[in-house]
Amino acid sequence: MQPSPRLAIAFGLVVVAATAGPGCGHPTGSDPRATGAAGTGAGGAGGGGAGGTVVYSPTPPSISGLLVTANPNNPLSCIVTWTTNVTASSEVQFGAGQLQFHVVDHTGATAHEVLVIGMRAQTDYLLRAISGNTAGSDSADASFTTGALPAGLPVPTLTANDTTASQAGWTLANVEPAGASGLTGTSPGIIAMYDQTGVPVWSFVNGTTPDQRGDPSLRVLADGHIIVGPTSGEPAKEIDLGGNVVWQGPAQPPAGASTSDPATAPMSHYAAKLDNGDYVLFRDLTTAAGIGGALVQELSPANQVVWSWNLFDHIQPPANAQKDWCHPNAVTVDLAGDVFYLSCRFQGVIKAKHSGDGAVLWVLGGQGGGDFTFSPPSASFDDQHDPEIHADGTILVYNNRGSTMTPPPGVTSRVLELALDEQAKQATLVFEFPASFTNVDSWYTQSWYTPFWGDADRLANGDVLVTAGFRSTQLTHIFELRPSDGKVVWQITYPAGVGAYQAERLSPPPLVEPL
Repeated sequence: MQPSPRLAIAFGLVVVAATAGPGCGHPTGSDPRATGAAGTGAGGAGGGGAGGTVVYSPTPPSISGLLVTANPNNPLSCIVTWTTNVTASSEVQFGAGQLQFHVVDHTGATAHEVLVIGMRAQTDYLLRAISGNTAGSDSADASFTTGALPAGLPVPTLTANDTTASQAGWTLANVEPAGASGLTGTSPGIIAMYDQTGVPVWSFVNGTTPDQRGDPSLRVLADGHIIVGPTSGEPAKEIDLGGNVVWQGPAQPPAGASTSDPATAPMSHYAAKLDNGDYVLFRDLTTAAGIGGALVQELSPANQVVWSWNLFDHIQPPANAQKDWCHPNAVTVDLAGDVFYLSCRFQGVIKAKHSGDGAVLWVLGGQGGGDFTFSPPSASFDDQHDPEIHADGTILVYNNRGSTMTPPPGVTSRVLELALDEQAKQATLVFEFPASFTNVDSWYTQSWYTPFWGDADRLANGDVLVTAGFRSTQLTHIFELRPSDGKVVWQITYPAGVGAYQAERLSPPPLVEPL
Protein backbone atom coordinates (compact mmCIF):
# COMPACT_ATOMS: atom_id res chain seq x y z
CA MET A 1 0.00 0.00 0.00
CA GLN A 2 1.14 3.47 -0.77
CA PRO A 3 0.26 6.32 1.57
CA SER A 4 -3.45 7.07 1.42
CA PRO A 5 -4.27 9.70 -1.21
CA ARG A 6 -6.19 12.87 -0.47
CA LEU A 7 -9.82 12.02 0.03
CA ALA A 8 -11.39 13.49 -3.09
CA ILE A 9 -14.96 12.97 -4.23
CA ALA A 10 -16.01 12.09 -7.75
CA PHE A 11 -19.37 10.44 -7.44
CA GLY A 12 -21.70 13.35 -7.96
CA LEU A 13 -22.17 14.54 -4.39
CA VAL A 14 -20.44 17.23 -2.44
CA VAL A 15 -19.07 15.62 0.70
CA VAL A 16 -18.68 17.60 3.87
CA ALA A 17 -16.07 16.19 6.22
CA ALA A 18 -15.55 17.47 9.73
CA THR A 19 -13.86 16.55 12.94
CA ALA A 20 -15.25 17.84 16.22
CA GLY A 21 -11.86 17.79 17.86
CA PRO A 22 -9.63 20.41 19.42
CA GLY A 23 -7.90 22.90 17.17
CA CYS A 24 -10.83 23.41 14.81
CA GLY A 25 -11.64 27.02 14.02
CA HIS A 26 -14.97 28.68 14.73
CA PRO A 27 -15.95 30.37 11.49
CA THR A 28 -18.11 33.46 11.41
CA GLY A 29 -19.20 33.56 7.78
CA SER A 30 -18.23 33.22 4.13
CA ASP A 31 -19.09 34.55 0.71
CA PRO A 32 -20.27 31.64 -1.44
CA ARG A 33 -19.79 33.73 -4.56
CA ALA A 34 -16.05 34.04 -4.11
CA THR A 35 -13.76 31.74 -6.05
CA GLY A 36 -11.96 29.28 -3.78
CA ALA A 37 -14.12 29.96 -0.75
CA ALA A 38 -14.20 26.32 0.22
CA GLY A 39 -11.90 24.67 2.72
CA THR A 40 -8.97 22.53 1.73
CA GLY A 41 -9.70 19.65 4.08
CA ALA A 42 -9.77 16.12 2.75
CA GLY A 43 -13.29 14.91 2.44
CA GLY A 44 -14.93 17.58 0.35
CA ALA A 45 -15.21 18.88 -3.13
CA GLY A 46 -13.74 22.00 -1.61
CA GLY A 47 -11.81 24.69 -3.36
CA GLY A 48 -14.07 25.61 -6.20
CA GLY A 49 -15.87 22.69 -7.79
CA ALA A 50 -15.48 22.99 -11.56
CA GLY A 51 -12.17 24.79 -11.60
CA GLY A 52 -13.20 27.31 -8.93
CA THR A 53 -15.18 29.47 -11.36
CA VAL A 54 -17.93 31.78 -10.10
CA VAL A 55 -21.45 30.91 -11.20
CA TYR A 56 -22.66 33.79 -13.38
CA SER A 57 -26.27 34.91 -13.17
CA PRO A 58 -28.02 38.28 -13.45
CA THR A 59 -30.50 37.09 -10.79
CA PRO A 60 -29.64 36.15 -7.20
CA PRO A 61 -30.78 32.70 -6.08
CA SER A 62 -33.64 31.93 -3.76
CA ILE A 63 -33.56 28.71 -1.74
CA SER A 64 -36.64 26.57 -1.28
CA GLY A 65 -37.48 23.04 -0.20
CA LEU A 66 -34.59 22.55 2.20
CA LEU A 67 -34.66 18.95 3.43
CA VAL A 68 -32.31 17.02 5.72
CA THR A 69 -32.56 13.23 5.46
CA ALA A 70 -30.77 10.66 7.57
CA ASN A 71 -28.41 8.53 5.51
CA PRO A 72 -29.76 4.95 5.71
CA ASN A 73 -26.25 3.57 5.22
CA ASN A 74 -24.60 5.48 8.06
CA PRO A 75 -26.16 6.78 11.30
CA LEU A 76 -23.43 9.45 11.50
CA SER A 77 -24.41 11.02 8.19
CA CYS A 78 -27.21 12.96 6.50
CA ILE A 79 -28.12 14.18 3.05
CA VAL A 80 -29.06 17.84 2.59
CA THR A 81 -31.09 18.82 -0.46
CA TRP A 82 -32.63 22.05 -1.69
CA THR A 83 -33.53 23.88 -4.89
CA THR A 84 -32.83 27.34 -6.23
CA ASN A 85 -34.74 29.32 -8.80
CA VAL A 86 -31.55 30.02 -10.78
CA THR A 87 -28.21 28.33 -11.17
CA ALA A 88 -26.00 28.76 -8.12
CA SER A 89 -23.25 27.14 -6.06
CA SER A 90 -23.79 24.74 -3.16
CA GLU A 91 -22.47 25.21 0.35
CA VAL A 92 -23.25 23.62 3.69
CA GLN A 93 -22.05 25.06 6.96
CA PHE A 94 -22.46 22.93 10.07
CA GLY A 95 -21.29 22.25 13.58
CA ALA A 96 -22.28 21.06 17.02
CA GLY A 97 -23.52 24.01 19.06
CA GLN A 98 -22.35 26.54 16.48
CA LEU A 99 -21.48 26.57 12.80
CA GLN A 100 -17.85 25.53 12.57
CA PHE A 101 -17.13 24.04 9.14
CA HIS A 102 -18.10 24.44 5.53
CA VAL A 103 -17.58 23.17 2.03
CA VAL A 104 -18.38 24.88 -1.26
CA ASP A 105 -19.02 23.46 -4.70
CA HIS A 106 -18.94 26.21 -7.33
CA THR A 107 -20.48 23.98 -9.97
CA GLY A 108 -23.72 25.66 -10.91
CA ALA A 109 -26.96 23.81 -10.20
CA THR A 110 -30.60 24.39 -9.37
CA ALA A 111 -31.07 21.02 -7.64
CA HIS A 112 -28.55 20.76 -4.81
CA GLU A 113 -27.59 17.63 -2.90
CA VAL A 114 -24.91 17.43 -0.23
CA LEU A 115 -23.79 14.36 1.68
CA VAL A 116 -22.62 15.34 5.15
CA ILE A 117 -20.26 12.95 6.91
CA GLY A 118 -17.89 13.32 9.83
CA MET A 119 -20.34 13.83 12.65
CA ARG A 120 -20.31 12.11 16.03
CA ALA A 121 -23.00 9.79 17.31
CA GLN A 122 -26.14 11.02 19.10
CA THR A 123 -25.21 14.68 18.74
CA ASP A 124 -27.30 17.69 17.68
CA TYR A 125 -25.92 19.59 14.70
CA LEU A 126 -26.76 22.96 13.18
CA LEU A 127 -26.74 23.10 9.38
CA ARG A 128 -26.94 26.04 6.99
CA ALA A 129 -27.43 25.61 3.26
CA ILE A 130 -26.11 28.47 1.14
CA SER A 131 -26.32 29.04 -2.61
CA GLY A 132 -24.65 31.91 -4.40
CA ASN A 133 -23.85 33.37 -7.81
CA THR A 134 -22.48 36.64 -9.15
CA ALA A 135 -25.73 38.43 -8.31
CA GLY A 136 -25.99 37.42 -4.65
CA SER A 137 -26.75 34.56 -2.28
CA ASP A 138 -29.44 33.02 -0.09
CA SER A 139 -29.34 30.72 2.93
CA ALA A 140 -31.63 28.48 4.95
CA ASP A 141 -31.07 26.80 8.31
CA ALA A 142 -31.88 23.31 9.57
CA SER A 143 -30.83 20.88 12.27
CA PHE A 144 -29.96 17.19 12.46
CA THR A 145 -29.39 14.70 15.26
CA THR A 146 -27.12 11.80 14.49
CA GLY A 147 -28.05 8.23 15.41
CA ALA A 148 -26.39 5.71 17.67
CA LEU A 149 -23.29 3.78 16.65
CA PRO A 150 -23.89 0.40 14.98
CA ALA A 151 -23.94 -2.50 17.41
CA GLY A 152 -20.41 -3.80 17.86
CA LEU A 153 -18.62 -0.62 16.78
CA PRO A 154 -16.27 0.26 19.64
CA VAL A 155 -15.14 3.64 20.86
CA PRO A 156 -11.44 2.92 21.32
CA THR A 157 -9.20 4.34 24.00
CA LEU A 158 -6.90 7.13 22.87
CA THR A 159 -3.58 6.39 24.53
CA ALA A 160 -1.26 8.75 22.61
CA ASN A 161 -1.99 11.92 20.64
CA ASP A 162 0.91 14.25 19.95
CA THR A 163 -0.79 16.70 17.59
CA THR A 164 2.50 18.50 16.95
CA ALA A 165 4.10 15.36 15.50
CA SER A 166 1.41 13.01 14.16
CA GLN A 167 -0.03 12.97 10.66
CA ALA A 168 -3.37 14.70 11.06
CA GLY A 169 -6.40 12.95 9.66
CA TRP A 170 -8.92 10.23 10.14
CA THR A 171 -8.00 6.58 10.59
CA LEU A 172 -9.95 4.00 8.60
CA ALA A 173 -9.95 0.52 10.12
CA ASN A 174 -11.89 -2.71 10.03
CA VAL A 175 -13.62 -3.92 13.18
CA GLU A 176 -14.39 -7.50 14.08
CA PRO A 177 -16.94 -7.19 16.90
CA ALA A 178 -16.46 -9.40 19.91
CA GLY A 179 -18.31 -12.70 19.86
CA ALA A 180 -19.87 -14.58 22.71
CA SER A 181 -16.52 -16.20 23.45
CA GLY A 182 -14.49 -13.10 22.65
CA LEU A 183 -12.75 -15.06 19.87
CA THR A 184 -15.27 -15.49 17.06
CA GLY A 185 -17.45 -12.71 15.71
CA THR A 186 -21.19 -13.30 15.89
CA SER A 187 -22.24 -10.16 13.99
CA PRO A 188 -21.18 -8.59 10.67
CA GLY A 189 -17.86 -6.82 10.43
CA ILE A 190 -17.72 -3.03 10.41
CA ILE A 191 -15.53 -0.54 8.58
CA ALA A 192 -15.08 2.66 10.57
CA MET A 193 -13.30 6.00 10.48
CA TYR A 194 -12.00 7.54 13.69
CA ASP A 195 -11.07 11.18 14.09
CA GLN A 196 -7.82 12.39 15.63
CA THR A 197 -9.20 11.85 19.13
CA GLY A 198 -10.31 8.27 18.42
CA VAL A 199 -14.05 8.99 18.13
CA PRO A 200 -16.00 7.23 15.32
CA VAL A 201 -17.17 9.67 12.63
CA TRP A 202 -18.12 7.26 9.82
CA SER A 203 -19.18 3.63 9.62
CA PHE A 204 -20.20 0.90 7.19
CA VAL A 205 -21.67 -2.45 8.26
CA ASN A 206 -20.21 -5.06 5.92
CA GLY A 207 -23.20 -7.14 4.85
CA THR A 208 -25.19 -9.53 6.98
CA THR A 209 -22.83 -12.47 7.51
CA PRO A 210 -21.26 -12.84 10.98
CA ASP A 211 -17.59 -11.95 10.68
CA GLN A 212 -15.76 -15.13 11.66
CA ARG A 213 -12.36 -14.00 10.35
CA GLY A 214 -11.96 -10.27 10.89
CA ASP A 215 -9.48 -9.99 8.04
CA PRO A 216 -10.85 -7.96 5.09
CA SER A 217 -8.20 -5.80 3.44
CA LEU A 218 -8.83 -2.07 3.04
CA ARG A 219 -7.72 0.13 0.16
CA VAL A 220 -8.61 3.81 -0.32
CA LEU A 221 -8.92 5.09 -3.89
CA ALA A 222 -8.15 8.59 -5.14
CA ASP A 223 -11.89 9.33 -5.46
CA GLY A 224 -12.50 8.47 -1.82
CA HIS A 225 -14.05 5.08 -2.52
CA ILE A 226 -12.98 2.16 -0.34
CA ILE A 227 -12.19 -1.38 -1.50
CA VAL A 228 -13.06 -3.99 1.12
CA GLY A 229 -11.68 -7.51 0.71
CA PRO A 230 -13.83 -10.66 0.84
CA THR A 231 -14.31 -12.37 4.17
CA SER A 232 -16.64 -14.74 6.05
CA GLY A 233 -19.16 -15.23 3.26
CA GLU A 234 -19.10 -11.59 2.18
CA PRO A 235 -17.72 -10.78 -1.29
CA ALA A 236 -15.25 -8.03 -2.05
CA LYS A 237 -16.87 -4.60 -2.36
CA GLU A 238 -16.20 -1.07 -3.55
CA ILE A 239 -18.15 1.45 -1.50
CA ASP A 240 -18.48 5.21 -1.72
CA LEU A 241 -18.52 7.59 1.21
CA GLY A 242 -22.29 7.48 1.27
CA GLY A 243 -22.03 3.78 2.11
CA ASN A 244 -23.35 2.71 -1.29
CA VAL A 245 -21.92 -0.48 -2.82
CA VAL A 246 -20.80 0.50 -6.32
CA TRP A 247 -19.13 -2.83 -7.14
CA GLN A 248 -19.40 -6.29 -5.65
CA GLY A 249 -17.05 -9.15 -6.40
CA PRO A 250 -17.91 -12.81 -6.95
CA ALA A 251 -19.65 -14.66 -4.17
CA GLN A 252 -17.59 -16.93 -1.97
CA PRO A 253 -17.95 -20.60 -3.02
CA PRO A 254 -20.22 -22.71 -0.81
CA ALA A 255 -18.77 -24.77 1.99
CA GLY A 256 -17.43 -28.08 0.73
CA ALA A 257 -16.49 -26.79 -2.72
CA SER A 258 -13.23 -28.07 -4.17
CA THR A 259 -10.22 -26.00 -3.13
CA SER A 260 -8.04 -27.45 -5.89
CA ASP A 261 -10.37 -26.28 -8.67
CA PRO A 262 -9.61 -22.66 -9.77
CA ALA A 263 -13.33 -22.09 -10.32
CA THR A 264 -14.38 -23.05 -6.80
CA ALA A 265 -11.37 -22.34 -4.58
CA PRO A 266 -12.31 -19.86 -1.84
CA MET A 267 -11.24 -16.25 -2.19
CA SER A 268 -8.66 -14.96 0.23
CA HIS A 269 -9.25 -11.74 2.17
CA TYR A 270 -7.59 -9.29 -0.24
CA ALA A 271 -8.99 -7.08 -3.01
CA ALA A 272 -7.78 -3.95 -4.80
CA LYS A 273 -8.63 -1.83 -7.82
CA LEU A 274 -6.10 -1.29 -10.60
CA ASP A 275 -5.37 1.87 -12.57
CA ASN A 276 -7.18 0.43 -15.58
CA GLY A 277 -10.44 0.07 -13.64
CA ASP A 278 -10.20 -3.68 -13.16
CA TYR A 279 -10.09 -5.41 -9.79
CA VAL A 280 -7.58 -7.90 -8.43
CA LEU A 281 -8.09 -10.60 -5.84
CA PHE A 282 -6.88 -14.12 -5.29
CA ARG A 283 -8.13 -17.56 -4.45
CA ASP A 284 -6.63 -19.94 -1.91
CA LEU A 285 -5.95 -22.62 -4.49
CA THR A 286 -4.53 -25.89 -3.16
CA THR A 287 -2.85 -28.94 -4.62
CA ALA A 288 -4.72 -32.23 -4.65
CA ALA A 289 -2.96 -32.96 -1.36
CA GLY A 290 -4.33 -29.74 0.16
CA ILE A 291 -1.12 -27.68 0.10
CA GLY A 292 -2.08 -23.99 -0.09
CA GLY A 293 -0.91 -21.77 -2.95
CA ALA A 294 -2.29 -18.64 -4.60
CA LEU A 295 -4.23 -17.96 -7.78
CA VAL A 296 -4.09 -14.23 -8.60
CA GLN A 297 -7.01 -13.03 -10.74
CA GLU A 298 -7.72 -9.72 -12.46
CA LEU A 299 -11.45 -9.15 -12.94
CA SER A 300 -13.30 -6.71 -15.13
CA PRO A 301 -16.00 -4.58 -13.44
CA ALA A 302 -18.43 -7.27 -14.69
CA ASN A 303 -16.36 -9.88 -12.75
CA GLN A 304 -14.97 -11.56 -15.84
CA VAL A 305 -11.47 -12.98 -15.41
CA VAL A 306 -9.18 -11.09 -17.81
CA TRP A 307 -5.81 -12.26 -16.41
CA SER A 308 -4.62 -14.82 -13.91
CA TRP A 309 -1.39 -16.17 -12.46
CA ASN A 310 -1.01 -19.46 -10.59
CA LEU A 311 1.82 -19.78 -8.07
CA PHE A 312 2.00 -23.54 -8.70
CA ASP A 313 2.96 -22.87 -12.34
CA HIS A 314 6.17 -21.22 -11.14
CA ILE A 315 7.11 -22.52 -7.69
CA GLN A 316 6.41 -26.03 -6.46
CA PRO A 317 6.01 -26.75 -2.74
CA PRO A 318 8.53 -29.21 -1.31
CA ALA A 319 7.50 -32.71 -0.33
CA ASN A 320 7.36 -31.76 3.35
CA ALA A 321 5.33 -28.56 2.81
CA GLN A 322 2.76 -27.66 5.43
CA LYS A 323 -0.88 -27.28 4.43
CA ASP A 324 -0.75 -23.49 4.83
CA TRP A 325 2.34 -23.26 2.65
CA CYS A 326 1.83 -19.90 0.91
CA HIS A 327 -0.98 -18.08 2.76
CA PRO A 328 -1.47 -15.18 0.28
CA ASN A 329 -2.38 -11.87 1.90
CA ALA A 330 -1.61 -9.05 -0.57
CA VAL A 331 -0.65 -8.33 -4.15
CA THR A 332 0.62 -5.06 -5.60
CA VAL A 333 0.22 -4.79 -9.39
CA ASP A 334 2.38 -2.27 -11.27
CA LEU A 335 0.78 -2.15 -14.71
CA ALA A 336 3.17 0.52 -16.01
CA GLY A 337 6.19 -1.52 -14.91
CA ASP A 338 4.63 -4.80 -16.09
CA VAL A 339 5.31 -6.50 -12.76
CA PHE A 340 3.47 -7.49 -9.62
CA TYR A 341 4.44 -8.38 -6.06
CA LEU A 342 2.67 -11.27 -4.34
CA SER A 343 2.94 -11.63 -0.58
CA CYS A 344 2.87 -15.24 0.54
CA ARG A 345 2.98 -15.04 4.29
CA PHE A 346 5.35 -17.99 4.66
CA GLN A 347 7.11 -17.90 1.27
CA GLY A 348 8.14 -14.25 1.19
CA VAL A 349 7.48 -11.48 -1.30
CA ILE A 350 7.48 -12.74 -4.89
CA LYS A 351 8.11 -10.34 -7.78
CA ALA A 352 6.97 -11.61 -11.18
CA LYS A 353 6.24 -10.39 -14.69
CA HIS A 354 2.65 -9.38 -15.32
CA SER A 355 2.76 -10.16 -19.04
CA GLY A 356 4.05 -13.12 -21.03
CA ASP A 357 4.66 -16.28 -19.05
CA GLY A 358 4.58 -14.45 -15.71
CA ALA A 359 8.13 -15.47 -14.86
CA VAL A 360 9.26 -15.04 -11.27
CA LEU A 361 11.99 -12.36 -11.08
CA TRP A 362 12.94 -12.80 -7.43
CA VAL A 363 11.80 -13.87 -3.99
CA LEU A 364 12.49 -11.76 -0.90
CA GLY A 365 12.56 -13.64 2.40
CA GLY A 366 10.36 -16.64 3.04
CA GLN A 367 10.94 -20.03 4.61
CA GLY A 368 12.91 -21.10 1.54
CA GLY A 369 15.46 -18.34 2.08
CA GLY A 370 14.68 -16.35 -1.05
CA ASP A 371 17.17 -14.69 -3.39
CA PHE A 372 18.38 -11.77 -1.24
CA THR A 373 21.13 -11.42 1.32
CA PHE A 374 20.03 -9.40 4.33
CA SER A 375 22.19 -6.81 6.04
CA PRO A 376 22.23 -7.36 8.95
CA PRO A 377 21.17 -11.03 8.82
CA SER A 378 18.72 -10.39 11.66
CA ALA A 379 16.59 -8.31 9.25
CA SER A 380 15.54 -11.42 7.34
CA PHE A 381 11.92 -12.49 7.63
CA ASP A 382 9.84 -15.54 6.74
CA ASP A 383 6.42 -14.52 8.04
CA GLN A 384 4.91 -11.23 6.87
CA HIS A 385 1.68 -9.40 6.08
CA ASP A 386 0.84 -6.78 3.46
CA PRO A 387 4.26 -5.53 2.32
CA GLU A 388 4.22 -1.96 1.02
CA ILE A 389 6.31 -1.40 -2.10
CA HIS A 390 7.73 2.14 -2.39
CA ALA A 391 8.90 3.98 -5.48
CA ASP A 392 12.19 4.84 -3.75
CA GLY A 393 13.26 1.19 -3.76
CA THR A 394 12.30 0.42 -0.18
CA ILE A 395 9.78 -2.06 1.13
CA LEU A 396 7.87 -1.85 4.42
CA VAL A 397 6.96 -5.15 6.07
CA TYR A 398 4.81 -6.16 9.04
CA ASN A 399 6.69 -9.16 10.40
CA ASN A 400 4.42 -11.37 12.55
CA ARG A 401 7.23 -13.73 13.63
CA GLY A 402 4.96 -16.58 14.55
CA SER A 403 1.55 -18.06 13.73
CA THR A 404 0.77 -19.88 16.96
CA MET A 405 -1.56 -18.34 19.53
CA THR A 406 1.28 -18.42 22.08
CA PRO A 407 4.33 -16.38 21.06
CA PRO A 408 7.71 -18.09 20.81
CA PRO A 409 9.86 -17.36 23.89
CA GLY A 410 11.40 -13.90 23.73
CA VAL A 411 9.90 -13.10 20.30
CA THR A 412 7.71 -10.12 19.45
CA SER A 413 6.21 -8.91 16.19
CA ARG A 414 7.98 -6.03 14.49
CA VAL A 415 8.03 -3.60 11.55
CA LEU A 416 10.90 -3.61 9.07
CA GLU A 417 11.81 -1.20 6.29
CA LEU A 418 14.41 -2.50 3.85
CA ALA A 419 16.25 -0.88 0.95
CA LEU A 420 16.44 -3.31 -1.98
CA ASP A 421 19.31 -3.54 -4.44
CA GLU A 422 17.66 -5.77 -7.02
CA GLN A 423 20.82 -6.17 -9.09
CA ALA A 424 23.04 -7.23 -6.22
CA LYS A 425 20.13 -9.00 -4.46
CA GLN A 426 20.93 -7.15 -1.27
CA ALA A 427 18.29 -6.08 1.31
CA THR A 428 19.65 -3.50 3.74
CA LEU A 429 17.81 -2.56 6.91
CA VAL A 430 16.59 1.05 6.99
CA PHE A 431 14.83 0.84 10.33
CA GLU A 432 13.32 -1.74 12.62
CA PHE A 433 10.73 -1.19 15.31
CA PRO A 434 10.93 -1.76 18.20
CA ALA A 435 14.30 -3.51 18.40
CA SER A 436 16.50 -0.64 17.29
CA PHE A 437 15.05 1.79 19.86
CA THR A 438 15.50 1.86 23.61
CA ASN A 439 12.98 4.54 24.60
CA VAL A 440 9.76 2.68 23.78
CA ASP A 441 7.14 1.30 26.14
CA SER A 442 7.66 -2.26 27.31
CA TRP A 443 4.47 -3.42 25.59
CA TYR A 444 6.17 -3.14 22.20
CA THR A 445 9.36 -4.87 23.30
CA GLN A 446 7.85 -7.61 25.45
CA SER A 447 4.14 -8.16 24.67
CA TRP A 448 3.48 -7.20 21.04
CA TYR A 449 2.66 -10.39 19.17
CA THR A 450 0.06 -10.87 16.44
CA PRO A 451 -0.21 -14.42 15.08
CA PHE A 452 -2.56 -13.79 12.16
CA TRP A 453 -3.09 -10.08 11.31
CA GLY A 454 -0.98 -6.96 10.82
CA ASP A 455 -0.35 -3.93 8.65
CA ALA A 456 2.22 -1.15 8.30
CA ASP A 457 1.83 1.93 6.08
CA ARG A 458 4.18 4.81 5.43
CA LEU A 459 2.37 8.12 5.94
CA ALA A 460 2.83 11.40 4.11
CA ASN A 461 4.95 12.84 6.94
CA GLY A 462 7.28 9.81 6.91
CA ASP A 463 5.78 8.18 9.98
CA VAL A 464 4.47 4.62 9.92
CA LEU A 465 0.91 3.62 10.83
CA VAL A 466 0.89 0.14 12.38
CA THR A 467 -2.08 -2.14 13.00
CA ALA A 468 -1.22 -4.73 15.64
CA GLY A 469 -4.48 -6.62 15.67
CA PHE A 470 -5.51 -9.33 18.06
CA ARG A 471 -8.76 -10.38 19.73
CA SER A 472 -7.70 -12.73 22.48
CA THR A 473 -4.86 -12.34 24.97
CA GLN A 474 -3.97 -8.73 24.14
CA LEU A 475 -5.69 -5.59 22.91
CA THR A 476 -5.62 -4.46 19.30
CA HIS A 477 -3.29 -1.46 19.01
CA ILE A 478 -3.33 0.95 16.05
CA PHE A 479 -0.43 3.34 16.39
CA GLU A 480 1.68 5.85 14.51
CA LEU A 481 5.41 5.70 15.11
CA ARG A 482 8.19 8.07 14.11
CA PRO A 483 11.04 6.10 12.50
CA SER A 484 13.71 8.63 13.42
CA ASP A 485 13.48 7.99 17.16
CA GLY A 486 10.83 5.27 17.63
CA LYS A 487 8.39 7.59 19.39
CA VAL A 488 4.73 6.54 19.26
CA VAL A 489 2.97 9.84 18.50
CA TRP A 490 -0.61 8.55 18.19
CA GLN A 491 -2.37 5.40 19.31
CA ILE A 492 -5.80 3.90 19.91
CA THR A 493 -6.60 0.53 21.46
CA TYR A 494 -9.77 -1.47 20.94
CA PRO A 495 -11.69 -2.99 23.86
CA ALA A 496 -10.91 -6.59 24.80
CA GLY A 497 -12.21 -9.15 22.33
CA VAL A 498 -12.51 -6.70 19.41
CA GLY A 499 -10.06 -7.17 16.54
CA ALA A 500 -8.69 -5.31 13.52
CA TYR A 501 -6.58 -6.45 10.60
CA GLN A 502 -5.73 -3.25 8.74
CA ALA A 503 -5.92 0.53 9.03
CA GLU A 504 -5.37 3.47 6.69
CA ARG A 505 -4.77 7.13 7.50
CA LEU A 506 -6.93 9.51 5.49
CA SER A 507 -4.91 12.68 5.14
CA PRO A 508 -4.57 15.62 4.74
CA PRO A 509 -6.84 15.75 7.75
CA PRO A 510 -10.54 15.76 6.94
CA LEU A 511 -11.10 19.23 8.42
CA VAL A 512 -12.96 22.05 6.70
CA GLU A 513 -11.39 25.53 6.84
CA PRO A 514 -12.85 28.09 9.24
CA LEU A 515 -15.51 30.22 7.59
